[in-house]
Amino acid sequence: MIRGIDIDRLAASAPVSAESCPKAVCDTSSPERSSDPEALLEEALKYWLALDNMRSERDRNIRYRSGDQWSDYVEDPEKPGSFVKEERIISRGGKIPLKHNFIQQYVRNIGGQMLSERHQPVVVARTGEGNALGEMLTGALQSCHRANRIDTLNMAMVDEMLLSGMACLKIRYSYSDNRGISDGRVESVNPERLFFNTDIEDPRLDEIRFIGQIHDYTPDQLVASFADTPEEEDRIRSYYSAGTTAPLDTAATHEEITSFFCPSDTGKCRLFEIWHREGGWTDYLHDYADGSEETGRSLSHEADAENEHRRKIAAEAGIDPEKVPLVACHKRYEHKWIVSFVTPDGHLVAERVTPYVHGEHPYVIATMPMTDGRFRGMVSDIIDMQRYINRLIVMLDFIIGSSAKGVLMVPETAIPDGYSVADFAAEYVKANGVIVYRPNANKEVPYQVHKNSTAIGAWEMLSTQMQLIEQVSGISGAIQGRTAAAGTPSSLYMQQAGNSQLNLTTLFETLSDLFRRRDEKLLRVIVQYYREPRYLITSGEQSGQASIYDPALASRMLDFNLVLANSTNTPVYRQIFDDILMRMLDGGHITFEQYLESCSLPFAQRLLARIRQNDENHQEA
Repeated sequence: MIRGIDIDRLAASAPVSAESCPKAVCDTSSPERSSDPEALLEEALKYWLALDNMRSERDRNIRYRSGDQWSDYVEDPEKPGSFVKEERIISRGGKIPLKHNFIQQYVRNIGGQMLSERHQPVVVARTGEGNALGEMLTGALQSCHRANRIDTLNMAMVDEMLLSGMACLKIRYSYSDNRGISDGRVESVNPERLFFNTDIEDPRLDEIRFIGQIHDYTPDQLVASFADTPEEEDRIRSYYSAGTTAPLDTAATHEEITSFFCPSDTGKCRLFEIWHREGGWTDYLHDYADGSEETGRSLSHEADAENEHRRKIAAEAGIDPEKVPLVACHKRYEHKWIVSFVTPDGHLVAERVTPYVHGEHPYVIATMPMTDGRFRGMVSDIIDMQRYINRLIVMLDFIIGSSAKGVLMVPETAIPDGYSVADFAAEYVKANGVIVYRPNANKEVPYQVHKNSTAIGAWEMLSTQMQLIEQVSGISGAIQGRTAAAGTPSSLYMQQAGNSQLNLTTLFETLSDLFRRRDEKLLRVIVQYYREPRYLITSGEQSGQASIYDPALASRMLDFNLVLANSTNTPVYRQIFDDILMRMLDGGHITFEQYLESCSLPFAQRLLARIRQNDENHQEA
């Protein structure tokens, strides 16, 4: 709230109804009362256990994607009541557990389609006045994307969506050791470490009120992140001085989270980052003289004092007290996001209100499909067909291996004197071999037996299953780039490829929404923490054009005058764009310098710099 408003501003301001007072942005101070860490841990454990089915199914999908497709436990036919891996049962019968890994091909193909349609975010102004601001924020956002290698994260999100049906990103502002500068950071969150309230019915996940993740830090990392003084270091180290007390699973790897309270690596310290919403009565002040807002607790007395001061100076100036814009004060029960860092023993390491101006937690989550709070990965839909294909392959291999293939049938009377069976066989297979024998009265001669394996429909069933798995997954021959049959029109081939992608439209739209919400939250973090001018590499691969980020200009960003969009960034699109620029240059609509500034030719910026240097030299001369 601004004090000491001058008389001219009081007189010029129009009266406004107090009921139209908008809400203010949440403050970033520490909460007035500390949360109960043990209650937070209990709630986090409840939600983490509720996601156990998702983690189990995700682990199974990862095994199948990696080629470990015979490790499911089934009942042992030789020992009823006990369970054994399928590969052991197959090996007992003298068979080899073969497999055809279609799932790996499925995941790679979808990832390739994602990479073939690359986009980059663009901040578009709804009005012409915001064009300069939109271009600057576009450069800042794209520069932050390059620093975070966002394409690699996008691929990881595709894999996670296929394997677990959920993808989660975390957006924060931190110092980068590699770049030596603080910047917006986008991190992928392992679903094994994630927990959130599972009583969600809204597919947009707007009902999240409790979310967090499990961290495993080394002691030095923990101290560097949370200690500001030697006393705080001693306090934090004392929380872990007794070590872990729960039993450890020595077979766990660094990807597996087998225990909620104990890390698999005994040299690390487990810490829970818990974001939760807490409600309380808050005073919202809205100054109708200048539109400023303030939020806090017990501010009503301050507002009354300010209003009385304004009425007094207005009366002295001869202004009608009814026309004086006052400070409106409202009490509202509002929620704030609070982050608590809790140890497994229930100690509170740190706690504060969300430091971000967007007033939310730093996570962005997408699930597919979300029905009554449940979701699953798309890989789960084709695992049964993958298993059946593997069984057919093992069956066919066993049938082929058990059939007769060129067996030599030799009557004993046809073996010449002085020849053993081994000698006869060696001479029979020898090149240009000659065997002299005396035929008997029955004229029995050696002959070979060739028997085709019994079909029993196995080959037809294998072909049917391969067609079904392609239809269900949407990975048809056309979308894989297979050679079309003779006489197939190109338009039909393209239509088949397009129709195959319809099965993946929901996946791509879900990921597109995830990336859009990620960029919106990242843009707000950038505007909040970029407090000094900095150089930005705005155009990436095309031209390397640099621009300057101006915090004063960015402070004018409003939700209603800017919108995030995606622009295509593929080689074909860049070639078309360069052709359009060339036609504009030939028509005299743009200058050669403007052409070099906008085109994607690799030498454009070097040539532009030389032209400008020559112009400067001519001007100096």
